[in-house]
Amino acid sequence: MRFNKRFLAVLIVLAASQSQAAVKDQDVAHRLTIMENDRTIHQVRHSSFGFRMEIVNDTEGVKSEIYKNGHPFIAAQKGERYSVRLTNPLPVRVAVNLTVDGLNSITGQPSGISDGEKWMIDPYSSITIPGWQVTGGEARRFFFTAKPKSYAQWRGDMTGKDLSANCGVIGAAFFWNQEELNEYYDSHPIYRNYQCILPLTKSDKKAEYKSNLSSGGVQPCAPSAENMDESAAAPQEQAGTGMGESESHPTVQVAFNYDTGMYSLDQALVIYYDFENAPSPNPFPALGYAPEMP
Repeated sequence: MRFNKRFLAVLIVLAASQSQAAVKDQDVAHRLTIMENDRTIHQVRHSSFGFRMEIVNDTEGVKSEIYKNGHPFIAAQKGERYSVRLTNPLPVRVAVNLTVDGLNSITGQPSGISDGEKWMIDPYSSITIPGWQVTGGEARRFFFTAKPKSYAQWRGDMTGKDLSANCGVIGAAFFWNQEELNEYYDSHPIYRNYQCILPLTKSDKKAEYKSNLSSGGVQPCAPSAENMDESAAAPQEQAGTGMGESESHPTVQVAFNYDTGMYSLDQALVIYYDFENAPSPNPFPALGYAPEMP
């Protein structure tokens, strides 16, 4: 069981957009409950859910993406203010580690894919993150800028580390609690009702045959329709993200245990921007050991 001590839940939830976005179809295992006549059956199912991340320009909406080097890519403009919209397709809440230029969007620290502070999203909901969270009620805006003016460069200068090496990438990794997911499907079972025909005696066969002709026939042991909803089941200057003006962004802290989700980079949602002539950055750079004093 993996546990993260702090999660932030945005107080305002926005509807999901249908515009172009980075979407990752994730195979999710869950326990399915089937009520068949007078018995209960449990089955393990694997369903594909589309997790979504969108980069939203303040005035133009969701930014268009192209595929470059096998990854979603967006073209940034200097001074462009943007937000990141994250969508949870699951019927249970999820925690999301959102990083910008390799830095956690809540703490501003480099983080691995699962050990950073996380945002909470309610079932079937979206949240919009406008910037770096600097207090419990305030964020500083995301905006595209030259790498030397990026927040990652400033953080690196303050710490003596090259934190700007991962400028130009935005990553999101989703996590959830397996038991919560199983409990949801336990409380939303599939119902199957079977109607079987008993063997007929010789004296009944003639009458039954006539009845079948008039009624269109009866299929033995045919299952009724299920109530399952299957839909449920080359810039010359290198870009980075700066820390802009303050904006109200109220949050609350909640406790949450997660044990399932996107633990590898190939599972996470990643969007690159303006890195045509630069090495690919890492959205989840893991922290190393503490340096020793001389």
